[in-house]
Amino acid sequence: MTGPEGMSDLSRFVQMVTEGWGAFFSIIAIIIIWQTKWADEKKTSGLIRFITADAVLLISDVLAIAYRGHVGTEAFYIVRIANALVFITGYMVIISGVAYFSSLIEKRASVSIRNWRIMEFGIGVIGIVMVLINTVWPFLYDFDKNNRYYRLPGHRLIAFTYILGVLLILALLLNFFKDLTKLERFAICSALIFPMFSLVFQYFNYGISLVILSTCISVMFTFGSHMMDYTAKIAERERERESLMAEERIRILHDQIKPHFIYNALTGIYYGMDENIPQSKKALKSLAGYLRGSLDVLDERDNVKFEKELDTVRCYLEVEAFRFDDQVSFEVDARDTDFLLPAFSLQTLVENAVRHGIRKKDPPEGCVRIRSWFDDGMHRVEIEDDGIGFDVEKARDKDGVHIGLVNTEKRLELMCGGTMEVESEPGVGTRIVLSIPEAE
Repeated sequence: MTGPEGMSDLSRFVQMVTEGWGAFFSIIAIIIIWQTKWADEKKTSGLIRFITADAVLLISDVLAIAYRGHVGTEAFYIVRIANALVFITGYMVIISGVAYFSSLIEKRASVSIRNWRIMEFGIGVIGIVMVLINTVWPFLYDFDKNNRYYRLPGHRLIAFTYILGVLLILALLLNFFKDLTKLERFAICSALIFPMFSLVFQYFNYGISLVILSTCISVMFTFGSHMMDYTAKIAERERERESLMAEERIRILHDQIKPHFIYNALTGIYYGMDENIPQSKKALKSLAGYLRGSLDVLDERDNVKFEKELDTVRCYLEVEAFRFDDQVSFEVDARDTDFLLPAFSLQTLVENAVRHGIRKKDPPEGCVRIRSWFDDGMHRVEIEDDGIGFDVEKARDKDGVHIGLVNTEKRLELMCGGTMEVESEPGVGTRIVLSIPEAE
């Protein structure tokens, strides 16, 4: 049995302040990481669990240090509960750390390392069970009458299981080292090397909890690595968005403003003047509104108002209805209009419905229905037609008629975190639903 801990008041104060700041940093890190979950929800959740375990560990140790050496019922229970939590959350840090780092390896190496996780989980469970038993039958550590902590011979089991857990992670890292990025290698190495040296040092030099402090440092490095990786993803996402938008602007400009579209529309309006001047004038006004709306949106680099895009689409459908003697009809039920969406997204989908759906029927007639509503924190937009329909999977695999669908889906995801669901049946028609998260 070793003697009661002999930390000076200054050492206690320094450790409490250091660990308190570490806990505060961990809480802030958790809040920040939560905001990055869109990039990789599984990875983010794993890292949050890892840092949460470390935060609880630090807070527990601060309480344990603060009440050690104090007498009374309150100190009696707080010291014992806090110390038990220190060791239990220490094992939870190992378990959650392994889960987080192994998920990185599985993603990079495309292999399953389930057996490694099972071994680490087993070590963690054994350690937690030992600590729980110790609360009833002390064999790892105990407290004197003044509630001061001291080690018992069984304390070697804690050191052994901690070291074994870290060694297994090291073995896993070395086995898949080449599959990780530089940032990930640095984060994992820092999360292992600091605690490993601290474990060895503290086993022979009992005093300040170097293991806990080194674990806190490792968490900081892991957080830093995650944020650098997240920043790189943001930059990559922005480059992809800009590239896609540039290509889409060129494609849509060519598609919308090509001479034969203007010629056909104007020719139809010209001949319509002989039969129905008011309708022809209305169609000419709609064509002007359509072209103006299309050209205005070309200058937009971000999302546009749904209401503005819907006005342009109405103009387009009015021109098409006039050109084809009302063979093309449309219905609009817009209950929700106060939100943003990528430019040309609604316009592209509606024009696809007319050109590649309704106008290819025999006879070439049909209806486009547009609905918008708000539901469960999402702005929903539905575009439905009774055209010829198509095979959705085949359409995604080719660069022809339905490239507008693929590009719209990409822009929707990149620019506003939205999704697009496509349902289509050949000979029946197509239904597309856009879901856009409510702006925070």
